Amino acid sequence: MLFLNKLLKGVKDDPLIFKNPKIGFVLGLTSSQVKDLKKFALSNCFIKQQKQEYYLTIFGEDYLNNNPIQSWHTDEFPKRPELNLEYLKEEKTPATVTKATRSLARHLLDSEELKPNSMEEFIKLELLGENSSFAELFKEIDEYFSSDKRTNLRDFYNTFLGYGLTKSVVSVLLLKFLADNKDSLAVYEKYQFQLNINPLLFDKMMFNPENFEIQKTEFKGSSILEEISTFVLPKKTNNVLDITKGLINFVRQLDKYVLQTEHLSTKAIKLRNAVINAKDPINLLTIDIPRIMQSRRIKDCDREFVSNFRAALEELKEAKNNMVKDINAFTLSSFFAKKRSELSDRFKKIKEFIGSKELSVLFSNVTDDSSSDNFWIERIAAYTNKLRVPKDWTDEDLADYKVKIKELALKFSVLESTVGTIEEPVSNGYKEVLNAYLKLTKAEQNTMLRKVVNG
Repeated sequence: MLFLNKLLKGVKDDPLIFKNPKIGFVLGLTSSQVKDLKKFALSNCFIKQQKQEYYLTIFGEDYLNNNPIQSWHTDEFPKRPELNLEYLKEEKTPATVTKATRSLARHLLDSEELKPNSMEEFIKLELLGENSSFAELFKEIDEYFSSDKRTNLRDFYNTFLGYGLTKSVVSVLLLKFLADNKDSLAVYEKYQFQLNINPLLFDKMMFNPENFEIQKTEFKGSSILEEISTFVLPKKTNNVLDITKGLINFVRQLDKYVLQTEHLSTKAIKLRNAVINAKDPINLLTIDIPRIMQSRRIKDCDREFVSNFRAALEELKEAKNNMVKDINAFTLSSFFAKKRSELSDRFKKIKEFIGSKELSVLFSNVTDDSSSDNFWIERIAAYTNKLRVPKDWTDEDLADYKVKIKELALKFSVLESTVGTIEEPVSNGYKEVLNAYLKLTKAEQNTMLRKVVNG
């Protein structure tokens, strides 16, 4: 019976083997294999029981002598280390091993605790433990990935499978390398850079290694990288991957408006787009962004690059707030007011004559002393653009808002003129233009307002 010799060897070495909670690790077998082999060995008189202890019979001794345990390390595969866990030697990975490897990935990549005496714990002890026979292979794997070029995982698997290892073993070796180096590795799936190395990504690597490439990102560059790293990270680093992750996280936290608007400087727009479309963190930091900021590679950049980079980041960071300030100033200027309190007083003077819903909403927000200057304008902006808040606007939304505000300002001027509360005298020319505008169709009014707003 397969692996009977391993069970007999375990009994010979330790009569209390069946009371050992790590019997699966000692024998290198699954719990069901141990159970079936024990039953077979007892019923066929290979072992005998004396109280809680077990011993080999003469038949057991003879079987073990005639069927010695074979070493996995052979002349055919001299680089293949000794391995005790039999389920890792199977050419086709068993489902239980796949499940255990996934648990081990969560342990190594996400710090999830391992279940005591589980298959995943035994795999960790066998392959990754202090006394593992795979230490030399780990050194070879480090050397294999030492190049600064991308390495396809299919080639990695083929290389180490050629040593006589199984896919189960190679996958665990890869997992250990990823866990030890996850802060200095760039991973690409179908040429697309992946921000985080996590258990789900590793799972895809196991099943489709041909879709993945790995590249080390240790970059011994100038102090420029360290200096700009502080703009997006809490501490200095020259690790290209860390800085790229910081930039990507920075851009992902920007409002929708900032991610699409063209109302930014050329450098800010190019920086934003370069990070959004980044496929290679090394090229992004050493070639793409330096060319945007100073038309040079990173090794040739100086203080100008740092200054431009900082300015572009600050512009992106403040873009939404600056837009709100802009619409605030535009709104006040449209009503020929210098500050909100002035406009509030003027609204109060014509309160009883306001019939328009839009002007009523504007009145409520302008005169609401409990709201801040930013809050009142954002409420007006959201109401005017069909409840879409400014942080989610497009440039077209911004243009539409300005047109609508101009229209409301004209209605307000008509009321002020009619009621007679306007403080500055209105010229006959102004009244003529206003009356002519009010006689236009809605489409004509909108066309004229857009021309006024857009200069």
